[in-house]
Amino acid sequence: MNDNTSPQKTRSRRTRFLAAAAATLVLTGGGAVGYVLVTGEDTPSCDSLSSDTALRRSLGDAYREDMDCGALGTAIRGATTGATPGRHTLAEASAMQTALTAVAEDIDRRQEPVVAPDLRAPLAAALVDYAQDTQEILNGVNGEYTRREDDAPWRDGSTVRMPARIDDLVKVLRAVSEDPAAYGDLRAAHVRQCGTRLAEVPAQATGARYTWPARSCAAGLGYFDGIADDIPKSQAGQWRADVLLHLKDTAVSTPSFEANAARHISGSWQQEVIEQVDAEQPLFLQNDSTRVIEIWATARGEDVDSQEVNALQQKTANDANTSLGETEETLRCTRNPTECG
Repeated sequence: MNDNTSPQKTRSRRTRFLAAAAATLVLTGGGAVGYVLVTGEDTPSCDSLSSDTALRRSLGDAYREDMDCGALGTAIRGATTGATPGRHTLAEASAMQTALTAVAEDIDRRQEPVVAPDLRAPLAAALVDYAQDTQEILNGVNGEYTRREDDAPWRDGSTVRMPARIDDLVKVLRAVSEDPAAYGDLRAAHVRQCGTRLAEVPAQATGARYTWPARSCAAGLGYFDGIADDIPKSQAGQWRADVLLHLKDTAVSTPSFEANAARHISGSWQQEVIEQVDAEQPLFLQNDSTRVIEIWATARGEDVDSQEVNALQQKTANDANTSLGETEETLRCTRNPTECG
């Protein structure tokens, strides 16, 4: 694997937004509330989703003809998640894939990445439970997800994997992220997956073994950066503030790196965001890839000013910036499909 190639090079079907040079990412903060965007439908209904044959079938006995949006969201979460967080049966993963596809198709019909307010929290909670899959889909490194994006979930050893089209996933992430708590939970879940992968890097690793966990993390973070950028300016300040408040409210104690390396990385990230991010700054969390690398490298005893660490930070900045551009393109094409063919 060429270490100078972006993690998303495996996705040849997608338009590339290659940065000419490493982006200088500015620490930024958020704002808060502003949940309802000004669109053709101020309050989207759930009529189309409720009548989706595949979704109805996947909900089984939980489906009712008279379901409102809240009940539909609860049923989707119940059908897609199990008793053990992050562990799924083939039926649950199939229901999650069906729900993602149905919601994405409903978004395409509206030509706006929105869902009913009562659907945001349960859909986001279900997606958080599939963070291992969504991280793989967003970073584009695992070719199995790319090859199987239109196929059914599959069993991989003791794990069940749920594929999805990346554009569908981005549209649904954007729709549920109008709820700042949902966005905070989804971004934090992604960073937890980053922490798990970074914790597995051997102490003396070099080349791609050293760089790719960080670069794949940044590739995913760039999509979340693009989603945050898509919040209308009139609402962004309040929305960002609420994201930060939610991250503060959900923070837990951070173990030492020696006790639990993965939790140390993700917990330290969340604590640093709470302490350092200012909701008034123009770019929202867009230096997170640098932040995560500094936490990881410091915990490993590396010099964060070394050439090796700085080169990795530059690469991850480019990776995140590329994904941000792809998010912008996906959302533009959702709203103006005739412009994209």
